Amino acid sequence: MDRSGLDWCLFLDRDGVINRRLPDDYVRRWEQFEFLPEATTALGVLTNWAPHTVIVTNQQGVGKGLMSRAALDDIHSRLVEEIQMAGGRIDQVLACVHLASDHCACRKPQAGLAVQWLAEHPSLAGEKSVMVGDTASDVRMARNLARVTGGCTAVLVGDAESDPPSDLRVGSLAELASLVAHEERGGR
Repeated sequence: MDRSGLDWCLFLDRDGVINRRLPDDYVRRWEQFEFLPEATTALGVLTNWAPHTVIVTNQQGVGKGLMSRAALDDIHSRLVEEIQMAGGRIDQVLACVHLASDHCACRKPQAGLAVQWLAEHPSLAGEKSVMVGDTASDVRMARNLARVTGGCTAVLVGDAESDPPSDLRVGSLAELASLVAHEERGGR
């Protein structure tokens, strides 16, 4: 995944990649947000590897009226702050708050949020983007983004099956960070 010398973006899913997913529920307030083990340390490594890092997340709990946009923004503000304290950096958090039944262009697996962000940053090599997620929807988003940009590496975290298959599969964000650190050291 050598991208040295290029200006590109690492796109990250949130729930199940950065924080623990709540079964059959939504993280509605900061007190429910729990980073996955070693996630903040891994994000420190990954966000220093990537010139730009953007979280892309579906949060239809807002659209369902289960939480406010202000509550979601508070969670994301604190998330970014915690990552910064761990030595990482998040350029932006992009959230689709629409219902799945709305069939909007910004809800994953559609790539609308990432496409828009890249359009606002035209100097980036969009075809060198990387999308890290834990579901087939995230992999499909990477494929949809690749149709627009000419490329996007799909990294699947965890043990979920994916159709289409991902380009790389890792057990956790920490494992991905370890692979990146190993590559950055020249494979040593």
